Amino acid sequence: MTSRPVVVEAGTPELPLLRVTTPDLELVFAPTRGGRLLSLVAHGRERLWRDPDLIDADLAPVVPVAGWPAGDGDMSTWANVGGSKTWPAPQGWSGPDEWAGPPDPVLDSGPWAVGWQLDDGTATVVLTSADDARSGLRVERRFTVPAVGAGFRQTATFTNVSDVPRTWSIWEVCQVDTRGGAGRPLEDAAVVVAHAAPPVELDLGGWEGDVTSSRHGDDVLLPVGTGVAKRGYPEASGSAAYRDPDGTTLTLATEPAAGGTWPDGGSKVEIWLQRPTASPIGELGDLHPSAHLVELEVLGPLVTLAPGEATSLDVAWSVQQG
Repeated sequence: MTSRPVVVEAGTPELPLLRVTTPDLELVFAPTRGGRLLSLVAHGRERLWRDPDLIDADLAPVVPVAGWPAGDGDMSTWANVGGSKTWPAPQGWSGPDEWAGPPDPVLDSGPWAVGWQLDDGTATVVLTSADDARSGLRVERRFTVPAVGAGFRQTATFTNVSDVPRTWSIWEVCQVDTRGGAGRPLEDAAVVVAHAAPPVELDLGGWEGDVTSSRHGDDVLLPVGTGVAKRGYPEASGSAAYRDPDGTTLTLATEPAAGGTWPDGGSKVEIWLQRPTASPIGELGDLHPSAHLVELEVLGPLVTLAPGEATSLDVAWSVQQG
């Protein structure tokens, strides 16, 4: 008998969800929270991080959504539910050519339209943002999930819906839970940034602890749980991975375009590393890290879009054991 993905609309009226299940994967999307991929279960375990103060293990709100942080101020007001989302880069607060989020009421936490279909054993889910006046963008996230295998593909598309040219990079930001747990020591885990040539590592910020990378050939390995920092990799081959203490690896991979220009010093891959801190970090808009997590971030090149023009970035997701 041929296996087929099963797509189910689930959740609650205040947090509707779309669940895609295959023999190897379960993906859950939250259309009303910025079109997020909220959950990814592979090889029997959750692979993404979520804020347990907002969403429980069954993906239900811990407190009513109306009571979540309003997202109307600095980072301390951001309802960071977690998962993976698509943002515009560069991030910043100095002008219209930088994305001043999160928090953000449209692209990060606004309601997105959602549609899906099944065709020859493949599930396709399409999430589409509202038109965003600040960035001038409409963002589409298209996920293609095959009937079997612990991998799927995503295509993110930016369309300029404004009446002036806009320049942006497509930025996929995936938050991964890095708690060790019983029998899973953090020292056995690592973030791996693949390189086909000698790496260049950019220090995009360090706020707590000591994050020191190492090398495996040309690949860069970053420890988890050692501090709060951001790193960028201009010479990366386009993939970012988290190797779990049990040896399972979650990878997001792109194929960087030849001759492109990337934000943040040319970073094709960026990594955010976090552990809980005793107090908020003023330099980050009073963001108060309270969880062990990393962000695997893959970026497309900066593209100037005339009104009505679009650009896309393909991301291959995979979860491999051993």
